[in-house]
Amino acid sequence: MTTHQSQAPLTVVIVGGAGAMGRWAVRSIAKLGSAGRLLVADIDLARAQQVADEVGGPCVAVRLDATDEAALRAVFSDCDVVLNTMGPFSLFARPILEAAIECGCDYLDIDDDWESTVEAFDYDARAREKGCRVVKGIGGSPGVSNLAAMLAASRLDSVSEIVTGWSMRGAVIEEEAAYPAAAGSAGAAVEHWVIQISGTIRAWRDGAEQDITPLQPVDLEYPGFGPVRAHTVGHPEALTLPRYLDGLTTCLNVTSGPEWLFDHARSVAADYHAGTITLAEGARRVNQPQPPADARGSRNPLGTVWALARGERDGKPMAVSVEPRAMPPGKMGGGTGVALAVGLELLRRGLITRTGVHAPEGVIDPRDFFALYAEFVEPALPAGEDVLLVRELPGAAAPALRGLAGH
Repeated sequence: MTTHQSQAPLTVVIVGGAGAMGRWAVRSIAKLGSAGRLLVADIDLARAQQVADEVGGPCVAVRLDATDEAALRAVFSDCDVVLNTMGPFSLFARPILEAAIECGCDYLDIDDDWESTVEAFDYDARAREKGCRVVKGIGGSPGVSNLAAMLAASRLDSVSEIVTGWSMRGAVIEEEAAYPAAAGSAGAAVEHWVIQISGTIRAWRDGAEQDITPLQPVDLEYPGFGPVRAHTVGHPEALTLPRYLDGLTTCLNVTSGPEWLFDHARSVAADYHAGTITLAEGARRVNQPQPPADARGSRNPLGTVWALARGERDGKPMAVSVEPRAMPPGKMGGGTGVALAVGLELLRRGLITRTGVHAPEGVIDPRDFFALYAEFVEPALPAGEDVLLVRELPGAAAPALRGLAGH
């Protein structure tokens, strides 16, 4: 098990290391020098070997079936840290986390399912007993979004509402010719999307957890842009941020994009929720939208990942938004994989010290995180320029949340 103040390179295993998110994490970990030995673990050994050969350095390919609990423990027993990029997390998060804790490993993942994130907090006492540091959801969203939200909140004397968000145009996997996708597979990220827009989702309303309908429109007064529209989606930020920010009445996660795309997604989600199509079929359908002939209009101005806080400063209403000025290459894979690698490096440097289960905003100083994250963004920022864009809107009205349907 890792000595918490040690800065020696770690022995790390990344589950799903040959996948679309895992590959970017492996590359970024190698660049940061965080691992003396990095096990690229995947059920597809040939592809894991391909990643290990591409990156070189500390990488060693390992075949690992994430459904085999004995195999998980056998691999984890020789490691300091387990990184998990294996989705959908609603299926794979619990057994991998359990095995990591039982082996005394620190653990970080990119979990973007609210259900499995909430479930993970049930392991807090066991993680503390074993001396393990667990960080749930250190990717783009959640991850970058949570830490941006904390910075936005820090500029206010009191905070009543937090909305974190991400754009549909950024939530795509950038294809790599050397790693072709399996024929007929939409991927775990798309399956996650179908799950999180089906049935009901959980968010924070009226100062408590509530179940609401996904893909409802939310109108926001966003600093610098004026009125913008986004749509509710199931994500961990809505439930983890209230753990660390007192006094929140509302906390939501939303996504933005063209209205016709959300109409299409609602149709697919309804069929999946009714049981008339499988998850795989739903992912395939939602991944192949057919834009209408008149699908034109103004481009949504919201960034790839962002956070908006509303509250008071000096006794007056104020809204603050925070978002990265630039993102790493690789779209969703790059943004997520880099964030996970930065989290690992902060852990190696002893900048994540608290044992137990935490969301990133509970154990990571956003300044530490974004200082490293800035090294990966493209285009590179001029020397001295902050990677974050901060906007303020005095007297901002509350987001238009009155129409949200609860259950």
